[in-house]
Amino acid sequence: MPTTREVLDATIALEKQSMALYVRFAKTFAHDRVLQDFWFAMARDEARHVGALELVTTVLYQESMLDNASPISLEDGTILRLRALLEKAQRDAAPGIPLERALEIALEVEETELEDLVSDLLKALQAPDEYERCLRLLVHDLGELSYMIERHSHDPALLARCDALVDRHAETLRHFSAK
Repeated sequence: MPTTREVLDATIALEKQSMALYVRFAKTFAHDRVLQDFWFAMARDEARHVGALELVTTVLYQESMLDNASPISLEDGTILRLRALLEKAQRDAAPGIPLERALEIALEVEETELEDLVSDLLKALQAPDEYERCLRLLVHDLGELSYMIERHSHDPALLARCDALVDRHAETLRHFSAK
């Protein structure tokens, strides 16, 4: 069983990779202010996750709990798969990438269990305010991604996948807020 420190460190590193991908897209699409702002907002959301996880890390360090067994499991295969997906996405994010492909990559990243992992960590480590804030921002940003896919993609299946993801996270938020 990994320690909480190991799970947090691995998750933070993956979130930073996601953030770097979205910053790269912001630079790639800098010629269009709306697109640049959208991609930068996606990067900002990943930065918020990093900040929330760093805060939890600091609190747990102060409480001498960081090296305890993690409250959630994290398989090495999951980390390797997520890392490989993000590395491939970075390679695919070369200058000149079509917007539709960039949106598809973003959805592939957002569909992974990385977002769930961040949420599960925040919830398990007793950070309910950060957990709810994370969910609210996630639903908002996925709604923005859905809008951009609807506006810039000709693939109805891509839009349907994104909308299903928005609905799933919105339902989780509804259940949490009702408690």
